Amino acid sequence: MNERSFETLLYGITASTVTKIMESNNWTEDEAMERFTQSKLYSYLEKEETKVWQYSATMLVWLFNEERAGRFMLPEV
Repeated sequence: MNERSFETLLYGITASTVTKIMESNNWTEDEAMERFTQSKLYSYLEKEETKVWQYSATMLVWLFNEERAGRFMLPEV
């Protein structure tokens, strides 16, 4: 995938995931965006080679909440 396509994909995934994080944690968009983009999960998501971008927004929210609870582990790809 070229860099531009990946950036577009990352933008869409991030937007969907932040919306779900807002709903599940009762946070504002700014809170959800800041916390998500500062997470370890997001650092993996923004690297194409990790393949984390293949996960659904629902799975990413679950992984994000697991990380917040101190149980961060990526499933096998």
